Amino acid sequence: MRKKLQDKMFEISYMFELLISVIVGIAILICAVRLIIDTMGSSIFTEGPDALIKILDGAIILAIGAELIKMLCKHTPETVIEVLAFALAHHLIIGHASALENFITVAAIAALFAVRRFLLNRHDMVETPDGLVEVEEISAADEQTISF
Repeated sequence: MRKKLQDKMFEISYMFELLISVIVGIAILICAVRLIIDTMGSSIFTEGPDALIKILDGAIILAIGAELIKMLCKHTPETVIEVLAFALAHHLIIGHASALENFITVAAIAALFAVRRFLLNRHDMVETPDGLVEVEEISAADEQTISF
């Protein structure tokens, strides 16, 4: 009984995550259309560099939203690191921070890449339709669907 309840709760939470992903995806599409309209507008010629900053800000936020959707749909450490890297890059590029804050942001991005490179062992993981799975967890039925 407990296992069935746990499985049902997991399924409900997964469906809720997918619903959130769809909502975020719709918002991204709307914002992308708005970004294109703003880019084509005449204000880009009169604002100068400020217009470029607004366009970059909108584009990076859209990229963060797309990575967030990937993170909600595919539960892997790599997707979490990608979302964090995009958020830090947004802070570094768009934010008007001090030199110390910029240094800390660059160090955080370097730490994320180091974690991805040295702590996430991809040789122990195999890509399946359900995401990355440890080699020991693969059943005989799953081995037929895995492509190297």
